[in-house]
Amino acid sequence: MAASVGIGAEYPHDELWDALRAVPDPEMAISIVDMGLVVKAERADTTCTVTLTYTAMGCPAMEMIEEDVRAALLALPGIGEVVIETVWQPVWTKGRLSAEGRDALMLQGVAL
Repeated sequence: MAASVGIGAEYPHDELWDALRAVPDPEMAISIVDMGLVVKAERADTTCTVTLTYTAMGCPAMEMIEEDVRAALLALPGIGEVVIETVWQPVWTKGRLSAEGRDALMLQGVAL
């Protein structure tokens, strides 16, 4: 499933997306879903494929996020493999933030 992006982007609620909501962005202290880093999450049999984008190409947290994504999804029943694809299109913008993500960042003092 893919996201619906725009002001207060909306992301699906299903087993995969909800598991990914438990993965924090280590720099912003909100989930990677609310941050808008997850582009797509799909399951085919025992394999889950997740497409991620990042706020910057040199993001120092990429490896940590991918490890956490893999761990969160492998904890789900029936998932035996996680494939992570990194894309730079779509480009990350603040329009990818969910309403919850926007609110959380504003509470942290991040101007949007």
